[in-house]
Amino acid sequence: MEELCGVCGQPLDQENVARCFLCGQRFHMAWSIHAEMENCGRVFFNDAHCTMAFVCNVCLAQNPQLSQSLIDMEQPF
Repeated sequence: MEELCGVCGQPLDQENVARCFLCGQRFHMAWSIHAEMENCGRVFFNDAHCTMAFVCNVCLAQNPQLSQSLIDMEQPF
């Protein structure tokens, strides 16, 4: 059975996927600048564990305090 993104409901591939730190859902996260997809979540710095973590857009909307810890991933020129 095909696994679907917990945010947008579209099929997931095996490479461009992350798991939400809060809800555990898998979502689209491009691991390459060549991946042609919308990210359904963001990377943030988890102060409590001193690590990077991933959060889906649904959990980010429900936890706006995380926005201060988001890591901006810049695209190369």
